[in-house]
Amino acid sequence: MQLSVLKKLVYCHSTPGAESEVYALLAGQWRAAGWEARSLGRYAVLAERPGQRRGAPTILVCAHADSPGYIISSITEGIGTAVPLGAPVFKRPTQKVTARSGSVRTEVSISNNCHGDVTFPAAPGLQRGDRLAFRPTWRHSADGRVQAPFLDNRAGCFLLTQLAQVLPPALPANIVLAATGGEEFTGFGASVLARAVPADLVLCLDATYSSQEQGIFLGGGPVLTLSDRSVLISPEVHQCLAELCRSWGLPLQVEVYNYSGTDARAFPLAGNPALVLPLLIPSEGNHSPKETIDCADLSTCLELLTRLCSDAGAQAALLAEPSAPGGS
Repeated sequence: MQLSVLKKLVYCHSTPGAESEVYALLAGQWRAAGWEARSLGRYAVLAERPGQRRGAPTILVCAHADSPGYIISSITEGIGTAVPLGAPVFKRPTQKVTARSGSVRTEVSISNNCHGDVTFPAAPGLQRGDRLAFRPTWRHSADGRVQAPFLDNRAGCFLLTQLAQVLPPALPANIVLAATGGEEFTGFGASVLARAVPADLVLCLDATYSSQEQGIFLGGGPVLTLSDRSVLISPEVHQCLAELCRSWGLPLQVEVYNYSGTDARAFPLAGNPALVLPLLIPSEGNHSPKETIDCADLSTCLELLTRLCSDAGAQAALLAEPSAPGGS
């Protein structure tokens, strides 16, 4: 698996509400693979193949383009203050970040204050509303691990570019690939997407936490979220997907939470009755300057996505309506 596109995504600026660099990179990759790309304002970007089949089911594969960061709220007497967008985490007393003001980037060091905000020595040209994000770094080790900031969710965006390349031309379903903005703060991008694409099946790509308690490990395969604040998967759907993965020889991990969440929430809230499956890449150091994933999980997830988009029988099994209760 070529990781050059993932590295380029990591080096894009993409705090919530400022995702244009990731959008542009994705659109370029999709068009190069023969897909037609378009924007939903600044809320999302999506791609479809020419010649969508009338009457075929629609599968939407989506990932959020943003990662947590900060927005400058004030600069007074040479000291800047910034508030978090999402939940960025760093443990050092100070942390190097890249400040973005228009097309100009400046490196500054931030410190946590007692109010949950961060402060920094002001640099020339910075103003209220400018964004701060962890300084991009990249490490790909011999054991197949990648360590970098923003892998939540540049990993999901990377899978969207790879899926566009590997899907065969003839498919039983219409496939829509999409990246949303603001998942880490507001969730507006997924809300717009959910109303714009009347999908039958939504495959929501994101990152999750490794957890010894839940048996979620790097290298163990993609993770299906059975419950969190954004989704509840029925036992029948869980069993169906687990059986499909067994038949394909693919590992599938599962997790259960009653907090946190993904873009999956937006679809039922929009009145979209699509089945939504969160398929997540396990990670360590989530939302920190040093997130870690295993490339084997990317490969396995890409294979699973390809199967789900290509197998009409699997689609029919997952989308089968629940049996109606019998009358008396």
